[in-house]
Amino acid sequence: MGAEQMMQRSFTFEDQDDVVIFRDPAFEQNKRHAIHRWVPWIAGFSADFVVDALQRYLPNEAGRNICVLDPFAGVGTTLVESIRHGYNAIGFEINPFAALAARVKCTAFLLDPASVRAHIVTFEQRARRLTKAIDQAWARGDDLARLLPAPASRPPAAFRSRVPFFSPAVERKVLHCLDLIHAVPDPQVRDLMLLAFGSILVHVSNYSYEPSLGSRSAVGKADVLNADVAGLLSARLYDMEHDIIVYRRDMMQFQPLPEGKVINDDSRQMRRMIPDSSIDIVITSPPYLNNYHYIRNTRPHLFWLNFVSQPSDLKRFEEANFGKYWQTVRDKAAPTLLFHLADLDQTIEEISSKNQEKGVYGGRGWANYVIEYFNDCYHMNQNLYYVLKPGARAVFVVGNSIIQGINVRTDQFLGRIGEICGLEVETIHTLREKRVGNSIINSSVRNGKSCHSTLYEAAVVMRKPAL
Repeated sequence: MGAEQMMQRSFTFEDQDDVVIFRDPAFEQNKRHAIHRWVPWIAGFSADFVVDALQRYLPNEAGRNICVLDPFAGVGTTLVESIRHGYNAIGFEINPFAALAARVKCTAFLLDPASVRAHIVTFEQRARRLTKAIDQAWARGDDLARLLPAPASRPPAAFRSRVPFFSPAVERKVLHCLDLIHAVPDPQVRDLMLLAFGSILVHVSNYSYEPSLGSRSAVGKADVLNADVAGLLSARLYDMEHDIIVYRRDMMQFQPLPEGKVINDDSRQMRRMIPDSSIDIVITSPPYLNNYHYIRNTRPHLFWLNFVSQPSDLKRFEEANFGKYWQTVRDKAAPTLLFHLADLDQTIEEISSKNQEKGVYGGRGWANYVIEYFNDCYHMNQNLYYVLKPGARAVFVVGNSIIQGINVRTDQFLGRIGEICGLEVETIHTLREKRVGNSIINSSVRNGKSCHSTLYEAAVVMRKPAL
């Protein structure tokens, strides 16, 4: 079979044993698991999936100098499970809030539970004393701005939202809680408490995830006029304390202790930071080709936790994001695909020809987006070829996408791009047909008309050839 024929073939094989080789990758499953339940994360995948990949491809390897890589670490699911199985782990994550979550979760087993408990009790007592006065003033209809003591913390000056992000009583409570958290002297405990704050931030706001972040009123939900911020924060912290005890117990079997490293940077820079042929397995889920805006959907966290101070600060993250965003590439001259894959070329041409009367809002702008996405897939696979040990595997969870009404089978293209970069496709295993995805499928921007194509997720397993 010639090289051109190999690039054109479609991977249709599944596991030959006709058994379930990976459990459901949906992040929803993580709500049942210690540590993983700390932070809701719409773009994540399940700890169960990671465990299945580790057990299938690294059996009986704990205690050896094994290193797991996640180039898109999110809130650290792959990293935490790798550490809990005795492996060292490295993760890249460009979003500072997600990187905070991953870092805190990776190192939480090093915290002293008694010290954590003492800090939580102190926080809860002080927070309830402050917020009780706010509740009483709010019930009377008093002017909260005149209530003393006033919080030292202030809302982020440049943060804007279409409707007030917090109602007045909630905002006052949030600011007092931030004062108490920032006063914690232990930096690791302080980061734990900031993560807890970030995990409830949207829950007590006038916004919600539907799945993108939008105002509650826009989807027919009532605003949150008041909320037990101190109670919710304390409850999350007590859950964290419980999980740290479980985590520490799990880790006592390992000597030396495995290490988790979180790099708040673009994973396309990995070859500057990771030695060649040093990674035993990659388990990851790259951003999907669906234009879900990972940065904008954590904008409140980035501002309220002081990772950014101006809207322009977000631009660096947006421009470095894997696959870019449609909004950032639609107006540019058509980029060039960095490799040759005839049916991908045909797909891009077909997308570009759709709804031409809409200019960049039609097929032309979306074709730019698709090209940038698969160029980044190419760079990623090039990097993984070098950092993987010979014979090591990369396991990806990816989903197909509907662009301008055209089904783009991302899993198939990703596998073939990997082959161009020297990797071998071992299997592409359909995990589930799962996403209704109205914001992805039926948007007039993406299609110009309603589309009812099936969206699915697949595990793409690639292997670096052995020497």
